[in-house]
Order: sequence, then structure tokens, then C-alpha cells
Amino acid sequence: MAILNYHDQAHWHNGFGQQQSPIELSQKTATSVSSLPVRIVAPYAMQRELDDDTTVKLLGQGTIAIGARQYTCVQVHFHVPVEHVTEMPAALEVHLVHQTTLGQLCVIAIRLVLGAPAPALAQVIADYTPQPHAVHSDLTGLVPAHAHVFHYLGSLTTPPLTEGVEWYVLDAPTATVSAEQVAWFAAHYPENNRAVQPLAGRVVEQFTY
Repeated sequence: MAILNYHDQAHWHNGFGQQQSPIELSQKTATSVSSLPVRIVAPYAMQRELDDDTTVKLLGQGTIAIGARQYTCVQVHFHVPVEHVTEMPAALEVHLVHQTTLGQLCVIAIRLVLGAPAPALAQVIADYTPQPHAVHSDLTGLVPAHAHVFHYLGSLTTPPLTEGVEWYVLDAPTATVSAEQVAWFAAHYPENNRAVQPLAGRVVEQFTY
């Protein structure tokens, strides 16, 4: 299997359409909607860590509820620089990839700002080896207690770039990562972010919790 080339994104095959991710998000243009509660139903307990040559990927369990809908975690991975652009500068983007019982994909993207080290990431880094291996990592602490949320319909940000993915992008000044942790990810997986894609008339919603 060929290694994904982030420096040749123009040749990534998109056989879907114009609802691609990531996108630029702005509080000035997003539509404000009623706030939805965001709560952890089951902790993000990761049991396997692997290096897929483009990011660290963790597999395990975890369930989050946004309003009345529940999403079950499939995997977690990381991007440096961040993929989604907002008014809040951020240094690292965590993708918590979920699926509903009906198969709907949902990604909770948490944009971490420079500050104190993230304990959950410290464990991920400490556990790292190039070969797939078992871990006992709790990533629940990455989900902030309060955040500004952008919600829109988009795609996976790596081939096959499948559309129909529901995105919740979280901005929270309390969600931090240290410069040293960012440097570790950048050294192992340099510039693994997809370029911002056209909005193409999509509606972006926003709320806080």
C-alpha cells in the first residue's frame, strides 16, 4: 500500500463531489442554533496503537452524546498543522472518528491551542513504537468541558475522501497542547494536514455547550 503523499494532494482522487473537508469556519458567517449538550457516555479507552505512516492511530471504545444522538468511537488520530481553520489559532487537531448504529460517520475534531501539555497525548507519545501494539490509553480528557462548536456536512480528509461525514469542530481555550508535544508529532508525521476545501454553498451551524 502506497504511503499517502500530502505534498501531492492535487492528484488525490475525489470521486464524490463538492462537500469536502476540511473547510474554513467563522463565527461571523456560521448560523447560530440552539445549544446542544455534549456528554461522554462511555470513556475513550484505547486498546491498540499503530503507526500508519501518516499519523498515530488509536483503536478502542468510547461513546459521546450530542443532543439526543449517540456516536461510538471507531478510531482516533492527529494532524499537525491543524486541518480546519477558525478565528482561534491552534497547533494540533485531534480527530475522534465515530459511527452511529446506522453507519453514519461522525468526526469530533478538537483543535488544541498551545499551552500546558495534554496528559492524554503524553501517554500516546510515551506508548509509541513503530509496530502495532496494545495500549491502555484514556483519551476522555481531550474532550473539553465547554467549547464553541461548528457543525457541518463534509468528507473524510484522506482518500477515498468519502462524503456524508458529519463534522463537529470544537474550539476551547482550555484544550491545550505543549510546544514539545506538537514538535513530536511534527517530527514523526510532518505536515499531515489536507488543504482547506471550498465551502460550496454549505450551511455551517454553530453553538456552545
